[in-house]
Amino acid sequence: MSVIAFASFAGSPGVSTAVLAAAVHWPRPVLVLEADIANVSSAMPGFFRANLTSDAGMHKLAYAQTRGLLNATNLIDPEFKLAIAVHELPTVTDVPIPALPDGHRMWVVPGFLGLQSVDGTQALWRRLPGLLSTLSESGIDVLVDLGRVGRDDVRSAIIDAADQLVVMANSTMVDLNRLHKRFQLPDMSVRTEGVGRAERMSLILVKSRHEPLAKRDFDKHILPVLAELPFDPDGAAVFSLGRQDPKPERNEYRQAIRRSLPALVNRSAQSAERMVG
Repeated sequence: MSVIAFASFAGSPGVSTAVLAAAVHWPRPVLVLEADIANVSSAMPGFFRANLTSDAGMHKLAYAQTRGLLNATNLIDPEFKLAIAVHELPTVTDVPIPALPDGHRMWVVPGFLGLQSVDGTQALWRRLPGLLSTLSESGIDVLVDLGRVGRDDVRSAIIDAADQLVVMANSTMVDLNRLHKRFQLPDMSVRTEGVGRAERMSLILVKSRHEPLAKRDFDKHILPVLAELPFDPDGAAVFSLGRQDPKPERNEYRQAIRRSLPALVNRSAQSAERMVG
């Protein structure tokens, strides 16, 4: 099982939307950790359509950490209310939450409800890599939504421990240039040097409507491109805003996410094997 971190270094390519869409169609039980520290949770008003009064979220994880209660078992135990079990939610007909495939198990730890809660969470970020690894060893994959990653980011321990770091970007010259310069900075350059390190990173591109660059340009200058997602605001809104999706087989965004999963799962498994070896 795998721990996969998703992040952006430039622009707004829709990291949270892609993570939730991937989790809905993930081939194994999966937990989403909305670990953005620059913005409050988008999952609660968006994916969950503000249907829930649950107080689960990163702030609860931080509190559990200070009380010595944060472990893999408690993380998905409904008694501790740290994560939302999407597969156990009742059906809501008027403002539905995106439906899961039959039998699929998915948990979500929403992001911070207020940015003041981010202060003083350094111990949490140090604890999470071991916790998420234990969870993955129990048979639950973990998708971490890091949002925008800054220089010497406090969450760097998650980046280093993840089986795969998926960097998302728009297929523009602006994003290519920003990524190229960003990976030259010391905090990222040291993470791409050495045998096997670069293989732990890959790209997912969101095609730009205007003057999109070819996939090969990013392959050559930045990282291998794992998948390309269409510019499909309506299709993406199913996962970012909880928009109804009466014809999911015609949702280009959904279908592109589904096509990307085998390569992502396989690449993450290969990274995990190299790390063990």
